[in-house]
Amino acid sequence: MKHLLTKILQKKYVMSIPARISTSLSDNQAYPQVCINASNDYRFFNNFRRNPIYNQILEHVSEEQGREYIQLISNDSDILASINNFKPNDNYGNPIMYEYPNIGMISPSTLRYIKVLADIKMHFQTADNLDICEIGIGYGGQCRVINAYYKPATYCLVDIQPALALAQRFLDNYILHSTLTYKTMNELVQRNYDLVLSNYAFTELPRTIQDIYLSKVILNSKRGYITYNEITSPEFNSYKADELIAIIPGSKILKEEPLTHPKNCIIVWGMN
Repeated sequence: MKHLLTKILQKKYVMSIPARISTSLSDNQAYPQVCINASNDYRFFNNFRRNPIYNQILEHVSEEQGREYIQLISNDSDILASINNFKPNDNYGNPIMYEYPNIGMISPSTLRYIKVLADIKMHFQTADNLDICEIGIGYGGQCRVINAYYKPATYCLVDIQPALALAQRFLDNYILHSTLTYKTMNELVQRNYDLVLSNYAFTELPRTIQDIYLSKVILNSKRGYITYNEITSPEFNSYKADELIAIIPGSKILKEEPLTHPKNCIIVWGMN
């Protein structure tokens, strides 16, 4: 009966896709279905991080980029010394991993999450006891890395429902410090957060949806860290980096290191 219900729900979801309007680059019909499959089927979940459709959106950091992230992470000796605390991120989903000198086997995508953690520490000193909101959460990897080093009070994960289901499936395998909540755009209420994060996702949204997140989350957050990319189609009319800087009080542009696309940058505010 359980398997029959899963098939019915999956069929219903697939049939409903053509009527939906894409809300982001990742909301492309194929990617949400992979998330649904991974969250409902343990065999699919065991290998979802190698799925070709999933890899178009996530888990495509190269071995060489992983080396560059290690060089940057090495600037923080304490985070580097904690590397074994982050490796359990790779226990699920069967990610592609590489052997790095003095590090061992680890996924380059996990190294990118650790680099973001190092940036959070550098710019904001700590994430302990903070109320955090992450817009566009992948499978929850960034949330787990932050919780492996800090003790945030709460962590709100925001994405489309299929991605949230997969993230919950992933994060339920770990003991985390934060109280987690999973929200779609329309389930969010306007509130003040201590820190808002987005690894590329926010800047891949149409402007109309970006305005919702600006109103509900970003403009009410004391601190922020957004990895900006400029890859959306013209009809999305997404905000450019200079426009976001003009909108978000106290924000500034920093270089993305390593640079993964010519126009990428980091937008931060609320730095200590």
